[in-house]
Amino acid sequence: MSTLQDFAEALSVDAGLLEAYKADPRGVMLAHGLTAQEADLVMSGDLDALKAILGDSLMQSYVMVATPTE
Repeated sequence: MSTLQDFAEALSVDAGLLEAYKADPRGVMLAHGLTAQEADLVMSGDLDALKAILGDSLMQSYVMVATPTE
């Protein structure tokens, strides 16, 4: 499993991590081992590119990783 997949799974089960992510998504992603390119991809909100990495079936579970709106 990729670091991005691991991170997405962690967001789904760790409320504290999710709150930290909402406050500083890029910083939390980098602190949890995602590359700058992976963080950029998530921040871009490009669902097609995320599907290419996570796969269609996994993407349905991880769509919450998309950039929070303000």
